Amino acid sequence: MAAANPAESLRDEASCPICLDYFTDPVILDCGHNFCRSCITQTWEGRDTNFPCPQCRKTSQQRNLRPNWQLANVTEIAKKLSESSVRQKEENLCEEHEEKLKLFCEEDQRPICVICRESQDHRSHTVTPIQEAVQEYKNKIQMHLERVRKELEDLLKLKSSEERKAEDLRSQTEIMRRIIESDFEEMQRFLAKEKRILLSRLKEEEKEILQRIGENVTRLEEQSSSIKLLISELEEKSQQPAAELLKDVKETLSRTGVVDGMWQICSACDSGS
Repeated sequence: MAAANPAESLRDEASCPICLDYFTDPVILDCGHNFCRSCITQTWEGRDTNFPCPQCRKTSQQRNLRPNWQLANVTEIAKKLSESSVRQKEENLCEEHEEKLKLFCEEDQRPICVICRESQDHRSHTVTPIQEAVQEYKNKIQMHLERVRKELEDLLKLKSSEERKAEDLRSQTEIMRRIIESDFEEMQRFLAKEKRILLSRLKEEEKEILQRIGENVTRLEEQSSSIKLLISELEEKSQQPAAELLKDVKETLSRTGVVDGMWQICSACDSGS
């Protein structure tokens, strides 16, 4: 990636790839790359052959370090330019004219010196003393600062209000949750009680009905036995000779009326159950 400005580009060219600082006693390898003598010597420490370049990895059989006097001169120039730039920034000097920055250009929004003021670039611009500009912008900053602080205060109040609402909602929700759980527990107890009562009642009704049905079944079995016996007697009577058949026939037929009465009574009991 290219440097941001020429000064930085010059510094990069005058810096050792190993220590990343300005070259000290720079030397050049056979591959054309440069390093501080002490940096490359330390990198090759312990080697007797096959000396690799830390940048391109190309190796050479011999330790061939040639001084690079031109690069040493460029490094010194880069150092001085860097020191001059730092001094200008520290002394608040114009980078172009090395004059003190006493004015402020409203159009370009930057400090300038008196020589810049008379140049073609700034001659038509509105210029104010730098102290006045500083005070003016301090006032503007203060106004914005107060407004922003007020906005922050309002936001914090709103945030606090919303947090209180959230806390109130959580409290109300917890109360409602307990009420709902209590109501449903009470309802479950009531339903369980009603269930027991209804099941008990159903069981008793079932027991009573089954008892009545059992009694009816017993009576019907008894009557069935009586009717079967009467049928046998009637069948036997119908096979007798005339003299025997007419003997006691009225008594035999009268027993069928008794059976009919018993059947009617049993039917009434069955419909009542």
